[in-house]
Amino acid sequence: MDNADELARLFIQADGARARLDALLRQREAAQEGCGLSPRPAEIDKARDMAETAERLLNAHARMVRTA
Repeated sequence: MDNADELARLFIQADGARARLDALLRQREAAQEGCGLSPRPAEIDKARDMAETAERLLNAHARMVRTA
């Protein structure tokens, strides 16, 4: 796997993690307005951690590719 493939994979992973967090936050907001169930706070925290980690990995790999 070359750097471009790895960068694309990490971008897709980070995008998916952000989408998951956004979906949970929208679900929580809807629940606060009386529409449906709210996700557990621990689930939101885990999704936030995963999104932040994926973003850091993506940024670190992008920096490494630029300096190589």
